[in-house]
Amino acid sequence: MSRNDASGAREPRGEYDIVGDSPEMRRIRERIARVAAADGTVLITGDQGVGKERLARAVHGRSPRAALPFAVVSGDAALGAVLDPVRLGRGPSPVGVADGGRRGGDERVEPGTLFLTDVAETSPAAQWALLRFLKERRFRRTGRGVVGGKTPPRIIAATTRHLAGMVEDGEFRGDLFHRLNVVGIHVPPLRARRADILPLARHFVQRFAAETGRRLEGFSRAAERVLEAHAWPGNVSELESVVERAVVFETSDRVEVDSLEMSVAPSRRVRAAAPPPDESSAGDHPDDAPALPDSGFVLERHVRSLEREYLTRALRQAGGVKVRAAGLLGMSFRSFRYYVKKYDLG
Repeated sequence: MSRNDASGAREPRGEYDIVGDSPEMRRIRERIARVAAADGTVLITGDQGVGKERLARAVHGRSPRAALPFAVVSGDAALGAVLDPVRLGRGPSPVGVADGGRRGGDERVEPGTLFLTDVAETSPAAQWALLRFLKERRFRRTGRGVVGGKTPPRIIAATTRHLAGMVEDGEFRGDLFHRLNVVGIHVPPLRARRADILPLARHFVQRFAAETGRRLEGFSRAAERVLEAHAWPGNVSELESVVERAVVFETSDRVEVDSLEMSVAPSRRVRAAAPPPDESSAGDHPDDAPALPDSGFVLERHVRSLEREYLTRALRQAGGVKVRAAGLLGMSFRSFRYYVKKYDLG
């Protein structure tokens, strides 16, 4: 999985291959092949770490726009600066935009594809700017008095949230949702497509071994069983990190269990560290709820304690990377930041 969005370097077509043997990934590959040649807007949904940017790059790399830069846009300021016709072509690219390395002076950002990393987190003002751009389909360059004349970039948006539900709740513009969702691609979590675990792991071990000049023959059978049994709450991103770390520490000619530095069933470890039954949260059914202690307890205080504990655990497991920690807890990054600040976790 190439990481070149900061430099804008263009990958050879083979680098856009989508790894996975599951029926879900086969359907996604077929969908990408069909949509790449068209020019419609694409909305990619799925949990944190499932590889949404990878799929966006695959659409771009198989499209007639493949020779043009793929620009990653993150945040309201970057999106507003890119879509504002007054600011296009004026000076350096905004923070959060990968522009093919053309920065500064009177140079312009002219991407073939704009990839919006989490469109659900955009403000109402940014949503309006994006809607206007999608309606007008104009890409105005004003740096040298030129208006039009260039094909507007294709928009590929991604989100971890349920946009249709956000529309119902009044949190996202319905007209923008329909403009974005011309072609939808949903990526299931890795735990729901377990047939992809070993192909992905083998792909990563080959890549990292090549990058480090190592000769590794893959994984031992015991290591493969551990990989297959893991819950992968961090999805493909977690698997990639585990394999990269294993390649660094492995001393034999294949990756063994000890180099994986992971638990076969991390969820069991979490449950084992949970509060005693008389203090745990209720089950799915009222009859399953644990008995209250005779003396009672302060529910609100207990909930706060649980929240803080799981936030701390997620940050620790994610190595301090807040975006990944948010994904482990099934939270949006915005919500996660709020709770981190609330509990003063840094």
